[in-house]
Amino acid sequence: MHLRKHDLLQMDAEWLKKLPAARLLEVSIRLLDDVKELQDRLNQNPANSSRPPTSQVPWEKPGTGEEEDEGMPAKRPPAKVPEAATEAMDTADSTEETVPQDVPPRLPPKASERKPGKQPGSQGHGRTQQLTVTDTCEHRPACCAACGLTLATDTPSQAYTAWDEVNIAPPVDGQIGLIFRVTRHQMLEVSCPCGHTTRALPWRAPADSLWDRVGLGEWRLVGPQLAGVIVFLALRMHLSRRRIRELLKELFGLLLSIGVIDETIREAGRASYPLEDALVSEVRQAAELFVDETSWRERAQLLWLWALVTTHTVVFFIGYRTAEILQNALQDGFDGRLISDGYRVYRAWENRLRCWAHLMRKLRGLAESSDARVAGVGKEMEGLMKTLMAAIYAARIDPPPEGLRIRYAAAIERLRQLCEAHQADDHKVLGSVAREFLYDWKVILRPVDEPHLSLTNNAAEQALRHWVIARYLSHGTRSEEGSRAFALLASVIETCRRREACAWRYLGTVIEAARKGLDLPALPAIPVAA
Repeated sequence: MHLRKHDLLQMDAEWLKKLPAARLLEVSIRLLDDVKELQDRLNQNPANSSRPPTSQVPWEKPGTGEEEDEGMPAKRPPAKVPEAATEAMDTADSTEETVPQDVPPRLPPKASERKPGKQPGSQGHGRTQQLTVTDTCEHRPACCAACGLTLATDTPSQAYTAWDEVNIAPPVDGQIGLIFRVTRHQMLEVSCPCGHTTRALPWRAPADSLWDRVGLGEWRLVGPQLAGVIVFLALRMHLSRRRIRELLKELFGLLLSIGVIDETIREAGRASYPLEDALVSEVRQAAELFVDETSWRERAQLLWLWALVTTHTVVFFIGYRTAEILQNALQDGFDGRLISDGYRVYRAWENRLRCWAHLMRKLRGLAESSDARVAGVGKEMEGLMKTLMAAIYAARIDPPPEGLRIRYAAAIERLRQLCEAHQADDHKVLGSVAREFLYDWKVILRPVDEPHLSLTNNAAEQALRHWVIARYLSHGTRSEEGSRAFALLASVIETCRRREACAWRYLGTVIEAARKGLDLPALPAIPVAA
């Protein structure tokens, strides 16, 4: 049992002097154990634990010390890692308590009753920028709303309302840059021989319970291709709404409000929603699926950003860290191999692989332990795993005739002996790692029999890295619709990048079709060379 803060406050030099020799020895041993454990925690970094790379301060990263000269001052002392930087740690894989049990958990901040954005009753203003119209588009009613008679195209008509749309023109061969067009959409009214006057109406999507506060329709100032650019700047380039507004103003002389920009991004998320089924369908058909997750904030609620990654398709979900996320996505339609870390949710899939990189980092942490006995066991287990890993990579080029399991039977047996000997070890971390190896023994050593199989789930971690940066910049999302839109748009952008397609132009075609109630275009084709 560890000494708590309450206990330490009662212990001082005078108290130690009064203890009998036997009692003093017992207290010293307990303090020594706590000091070693704290030293091991202090030594944790992304190379020997499950800590993410973003939790390490820049001057502690590998390679920074090599650039210092002997005459330079010593390194800056390590700074305290902020609490937000440790949120992405895999809590299921962690073997250490990060908060003393006697410290009450921090309560989430109270949500403000004030809604974001413009408040009801506050003074507003209309557009002040005068746009030069370059094109005109007329919308006529097709038939009489009263009698149903088809209205001839040459029937006299009259415009009763209109709106301007700023859009980006299609690319011209041999010409670089963006060309803006301002189209005035005129809604016409036509009189029928029956005496009824019918008005053309812009298409508007019906109400959807999943997108209560997100509208979708034709009447928009921001055209579909410009909307694709705004989405690309917000998600892929990590620009805030204010910086997007500044960029459009400075580079193109276009004035858009922050509200319009935010509305455009949310609308793009709703427009892309039908693509989720197509993305998940392609993920289910993959031979290998790399999966990982990281923490995500939705206002004051802690959720998780999941990444399902294949060679040419990426799907993101934001939700709780439970098995339902994967079960709803994969259901019974996935027959490929699942590559993941040791989180217990993934154990429901029999056809899976364990990430060796995660295991090697845990063994590196044991090898660097302050306890000499634990460090010795960790170094031996790490050496055995490195031997097997090198053999697997070599077998991919020149496989041995007898197979790796036979050639390295002694190393495998020794690794198992170490795990069995220390599965009930008093050292908490060593015992946990040993039990983890034994529980997933067949899954971990599967690449020994099939060297062509993947050894890591780096593909999923790399896919998440860009969006982890977005999380640190934006502090997550503020609503359920925002989280859903973020995950959908991130999925489309990453999939387009893997298929060598222009993400913002494809998003523009999706938004254009969705605003008219048409079927969405298919996902970009997989490159033939791939």
